Amino acid sequence: MASSSQIHRSDKASPRVIEGRAQDDKGARPPAIAAAAVASIAASLALAVVVLDPVSATSGDGPTGGLVGASLVASVPLAVVAVGAWLAVVRSPALAGAVTAGYGAVAVGLTVLDLGLLLDPIDANRLELFRPITAAVLEPSAGAYVVVASHALAVLAGLLGWIAVGRASLSDGYGQSASPDLTGRAAAARVGGLLSTVAVVAAVIGAGALFVPPFVSTDSIVLVPAVVESPWTTAVGSALAALAVLVVAASALASISPVVASGALFGAGAALIGLTGSRLLAGLASGPGIEVSPGSVAGTAAAVVLLAAGVTAWPVAAARERRAGSDRVRRSGLDDGHLSSTRWHVVAGVAGVVSGVASIAGGLLAVLVVPDGLPTPTILATRTAVIAGFVLVVASVPLFFSLFAATVRPATGVLSVSVVMTGAGVLQAVVLATDIDGIAIGSGGLAIIVAVVAAVVCGSATLLAGSAERDDVDTSDTTGDRVVGAVALLGAVVAAIGLALPLYSGSDVTAATVTEIPWGWDVWGQMALAVTLVVAAVVAARSRPARGAALLAGGSAAVVVYVVGWPLTSGRATDPTVGPGVVAGALGCVILVVAALLSARRRAR
Repeated sequence: MASSSQIHRSDKASPRVIEGRAQDDKGARPPAIAAAAVASIAASLALAVVVLDPVSATSGDGPTGGLVGASLVASVPLAVVAVGAWLAVVRSPALAGAVTAGYGAVAVGLTVLDLGLLLDPIDANRLELFRPITAAVLEPSAGAYVVVASHALAVLAGLLGWIAVGRASLSDGYGQSASPDLTGRAAAARVGGLLSTVAVVAAVIGAGALFVPPFVSTDSIVLVPAVVESPWTTAVGSALAALAVLVVAASALASISPVVASGALFGAGAALIGLTGSRLLAGLASGPGIEVSPGSVAGTAAAVVLLAAGVTAWPVAAARERRAGSDRVRRSGLDDGHLSSTRWHVVAGVAGVVSGVASIAGGLLAVLVVPDGLPTPTILATRTAVIAGFVLVVASVPLFFSLFAATVRPATGVLSVSVVMTGAGVLQAVVLATDIDGIAIGSGGLAIIVAVVAAVVCGSATLLAGSAERDDVDTSDTTGDRVVGAVALLGAVVAAIGLALPLYSGSDVTAATVTEIPWGWDVWGQMALAVTLVVAAVVAARSRPARGAALLAGGSAAVVVYVVGWPLTSGRATDPTVGPGVVAGALGCVILVVAALLSARRRAR
């Protein structure tokens, strides 16, 4: 045997990279296998629903059977996710986990929707499973419980998949690229601006489509109200599913692994097409009195695009990385992070200006069209929409100038949610008024819809811009500032309480409040801002001083927009008095301003 000295003196040994499977990869495989197994059980139950009766009538004629094709459209995507997870689990546990996690996130909302089958089957409007033909009382049967169980298990599979992705992210090779300049970069930068934009737009459209009634019905038995006026299972389930689609898309594009991004987008798209696709087919084939709604059409199209984005994201990123391997591209790629963030700043700025201008226009134009001879109703909520639109335009303009864009960007993201909030208040009045024969939505109402959609695009673009900005800074220190975090969180919670309580109360009417069930569009809009404020407070404590200050300043400005609704809209009540929402909102705003000042002073210490 050669001596150790001989081995050390050998000049023929060449350096090599030891390519063993990381221990973290082995740690990711068990939860990935478990996720695939649970998803398979869920898929089997979903397929079994095709031959099971979900409901039965206690008397009289029972419902007609569901459409087999629509039922398959609802269940097959879950089976595809399960098969895909099994195929990927050996080579890439992260991909298997991402696919099940993307589906499982949306399945949270699907599970809540399924609860409607158990609590009030006839109002659940699950025409892919059954169609009521009489007003006879319906009771849930075995099929209903199997539907709930399948989606509940899909949620569990998603949790296991999320654990698998988390463990895989600890691997040494996680997020690596063939091009050093792209290693550790967000997936949005690695797949390119075009595909990222398409995925974001598809997610926004898909989420928005879930707030549109799934069917158009003239049948006296099948009543399809607005989503926010539907039973709580429909309203909350739709909201959770929509939120999950947006969160999964944003998280996927912010991930440093194109593999994970690809899997998550595919999983979310599969869940979305299972919901909207089955509605589309059921609406087309349910017979007289039932038609497919525009929401189901738009949602299905968006789901197809998300699926396509999921399938192509990984290979597109790989192709871009190969092209970036040449010296010429690498030299020009030194500023890719800056260019990527600049593009997203411009997208956010354009969307913000469009949203703000549309919100202002919606407040000035006729929101409703009434029959000739009748006075046009005054919707006071349009006044706050004008204020929110103006503020968003002011905050969006600096995004076109690189000197100010990165600093102002966090505030713009929060202020875009204030436009969503004020727009929701106007749309609540539109929903109630258009239920009256002869009244239709006017140009102002359409402008408000455009403002809300553009505001969502603006907010999404600011998130992607922030992700691109972080590529060029040191993010290893995530401890944050505890003082700023505590003050900011206190202000956000107090402001959120103000958003949950009424701004005013009168002898005949009270402002929007969470205590009135079911919630209207206005309450949902206020809760969206409340959640945004809490998230912004947590993020601000871990952000760079200027960014954290801007984020908190934007939050305080958004609360001001809400509080000024008291003098602007209280005229709709007789003998109005100041509500607790004004007091809590104003106090929360002051605390957020203090937190913003503390964050700004961190640089000077």
